[in-house]
Amino acid sequence: MMLVPHCSGMARSIHIPFFVAVIFVFLFIANVYFLVRYPLRLTEINELDRTIYQLNDVIARNDNDIRLIEPSIKKTEEYTATVETHSKLIAELEALLKSINDKKAGKL
Repeated sequence: MMLVPHCSGMARSIHIPFFVAVIFVFLFIANVYFLVRYPLRLTEINELDRTIYQLNDVIARNDNDIRLIEPSIKKTEEYTATVETHSKLIAELEALLKSINDKKAGKL
């Protein structure tokens, strides 16, 4: 590499080793890469933040829906337990009625 001054006189040369020039080019390419990559990462981060906000909104709406539905689910469970109890009672009463009818049929 040579430096040429604008004035008259002797031109001086500076010897730059090849590996220093390669390192300079590599650092320049790395700098350009990170310069381009940084805004792309910011864009990706903004998109992920927007997605998180939307999903948090969906979760909040689902929580509200669950709070509205939960009392109905508890009532349904209570009614189911009551129906099972009544079914058992009806089965016992039918068995008792059948045994009584069988006893009466035997006496006639």
